[in-house]
This record gives sequence, structure tokens and C-alpha cells, in this order.
Amino acid sequence: MKHLFNSLQWMLFMLMGSIVIPVAVAGSFNLDPADIVSFVARTLFVLGVAGILQACFGHKLPIQEGPAGVWWGIFVLYAGIGSMMFGSNTETLRVLEFCFILSGIIFIILSLLRVVEKIARLFTPTVMGAYLVLLVIQLSGSFMRGMMGISESHPTIDPLIVVLSIVTIAITYIVRRHRIIGNYATLCSIIGGWILFIIFDKANPVMHTEKFIELPQIFPFGAPRLELGMIVNVFLLTLLLLTNLVASVKVVQIVFDSLNKKYENRLNQTSFMSGIIHILAGVFGGIGPVPISGSAAFIAHTKTTERMPFIVGNLLIILISLSPLITSYFAALPIAVGFASLVPTFGIGMFMIGISQIESAVNKAARNLTVGLTWFVGIGIMFLPATAFKGMPPALVSLLSNGLIVGTFIAVLMDRINPSMTAAAPKPAAPAAESDKK
Repeated sequence: MKHLFNSLQWMLFMLMGSIVIPVAVAGSFNLDPADIVSFVARTLFVLGVAGILQACFGHKLPIQEGPAGVWWGIFVLYAGIGSMMFGSNTETLRVLEFCFILSGIIFIILSLLRVVEKIARLFTPTVMGAYLVLLVIQLSGSFMRGMMGISESHPTIDPLIVVLSIVTIAITYIVRRHRIIGNYATLCSIIGGWILFIIFDKANPVMHTEKFIELPQIFPFGAPRLELGMIVNVFLLTLLLLTNLVASVKVVQIVFDSLNKKYENRLNQTSFMSGIIHILAGVFGGIGPVPISGSAAFIAHTKTTERMPFIVGNLLIILISLSPLITSYFAALPIAVGFASLVPTFGIGMFMIGISQIESAVNKAARNLTVGLTWFVGIGIMFLPATAFKGMPPALVSLLSNGLIVGTFIAVLMDRINPSMTAAAPKPAAPAAESDKK
């Protein structure tokens, strides 16, 4: 029974962090309701398969695979300009299929060249801490808008949604106080919050579909369209995704260390599997996934470090994706519930992990300089208007407009100027869980 509840909790946690993005992307390309459900289903299918592949053959850790924020930005960008560049939304989606497949090939090549391990060495505790806090800050705006009921169609605060969101968060802390069911606080808050939104008529309408079973279609928008002009852009984007991958795996390893759990350092294998996964995303017309850092906070909160509940949770995601009818119901999950249920685990949890990493630095003055400059520039970029980078190549827009990426680059640069200045304090003994000595 314990493994069943843990699997359900993983399933719902992964859905909370994954369902919103494909719905938004499909809407930006003006797909009809049936196609939106199919697009969401194919994305969930890829995410479920990706989680299992990584847990079994990649990093072998329970790390959620979610739609990459970088790819989300590319989808939104080309939803606006793709028709002018490629002729139509369908042709644009064919080009993006090619981009995912190309990115997958680059991931595989980088893993074979063992570049991933070199990148991993750049992520010292100070860099990791600065990165995690920036990540929370970057996503806090989306969390607050979602929990206040603010959207393009409703640009003002909805007081009732605010109250229901607060109650959903409160459910997590109330359940957490009980020793027996405390580890299932996220599961309880999602279910409880969803019920409250239904009672107060704030739940989303279910998109109509008559299909109960539908296998994911191969190349749903047509065969991938080769665009040589996208090669440089995809290469740069893949490097950004690789950085995200390394950071996500390392932060979960940090949590495993704190819980005295064993793990293996398998970054090259992780990159190789990410290549396979991105190729699958291109084949099935979904969104390319990456490991999600928020998994670390979820693991720290629930103490669920076993792989089996995680694998079963991904199997449930795959089963949901094979039924458009079931997918349509989960796609109707109120955004506010998803964000509110993740506040204690992702928002607060990730922030605390980041601060603890920063505090482990030996030289406090150097650490403060690195972190201060990182946050000043990174957060400042987050406040720049979207028009600030108008006219720049898409690859540069994706890079320079992302405060998290620019801030992390500054943290790495400052750390490389004098690595010893921001190194972590030495541990009394090497943790038994470390397997990089094997």
C-alpha cells in the first residue's frame, strides 16, 4: 500500500509540473480541442517513457522528466514568427520535429565525447546555490499568477481563487504534521484542492473527446522538415539543456547525500539517454523533456528515494496518455491547484536547498560577491520587457532573455576566476554514498 500511495503521489506531482506547458503550447499554435488533447497526450507519453529510460539506464535516480523551459520558449517564439518563416503553423511544427531529433543527436555526441563530466565540475556548491535560488525566483511569478487566477483572458486577481489556493497550501502543512500520512502531503493537497475548486465552480471545463484509447501518432504534423539555418540555434540550445540536466542531477544527488542514500555518477549515460528521449520527442511530435530540479525538493519532503514507485508513477503517466478521454480530465486540472500544491515542496524546498549550498562555502566574502552579482544581473534580466531583444537571432534571444541562464553563467565565471574562494567546506569524511570512486 505504501508503494501504491508513493506511486500515485509521483504521478500527480509529475502531472502538476507537466500538464500546463503542452496545453499552453498547443493553444499558441491555434490547435483545435481534439488536437490539443492529442498533443498533450503525446507529450505525456514521451515524458513517461523518458522517466523510465533515465531511471533504468541513465542517471538511475527518481528524477521527473518535464517539458524543458527552453523548448517552451522556442515553441512560443516560433508560434508568432514561424508562419512568416516557414509558411504555416504545421510547417513550423515539422521544423521543430527536426530540431528535437537534431538536439538528440547532439546530446548523444556530447556524451560520447565525455563533455558532460567537464561541465559538471563547474557546478560547485556556490554555483548550485545561486542557480537554485534564481530558479525559484524565475518561477515565482508564474506561481503567483496561477494562484491568483491571473491569465490572458482574466488579467485581474480572482479573490476566491486566492483563498482556495491558500487553503490548498494549508492542507499540505496540516497533513505534514501527521506522522503516518505526512509523507503524502502533496498527494492530499492536490486531491483536496481539486475537490475544493470543483465545489466552488472554479475547475476548468473538460475538453470534449470521444476517443478512449489512442496510440501516439508518429510524425503527427508530417515528416520532419530539414532547415539548415536552425542547426546553430539547436546546438546552442542543446548546450543550455545540458547545463540544466547537470544541475538537476547534482541537486538530487545533494538530497541523496543528506539522506545518506547511495547513487552513481552517470552523467554521460544521462546525456546519452536524453539524446534518445529528444529523438522520441521529435518522432512523436511532443515537447523535448529534461530532468526537473524540483524533484530534489519533492524527494527531500517525501523521503521517497526508491526507484520503483517512481517507475510505476511514470507507467501510470503513460497509461493516462494512451486515453484521450482520461488525458482531457487531467488537462482540466486547475492551474492554481497545481501551483499551490507545489509551493511547499518546490518553492520553499528548493530555496532552502539553495541557501544551504551557499552557506557551505568557505570564503564568505568571495561567496557573497559571486552570489550578489549573480542575483543582481539574473533577477534584473527577468524584469526586462520582451521587446528588449527584438531583432536578435532566436538563439541569442533564448540565451540573453533568460535571467537564470545568464546568472548561472556569471556564477560559473566568478567561480572559475578563483575556484578556491567559493569552494565548499571540506567534509570530515567522504560520504559512503559516493560512487564516483568506483
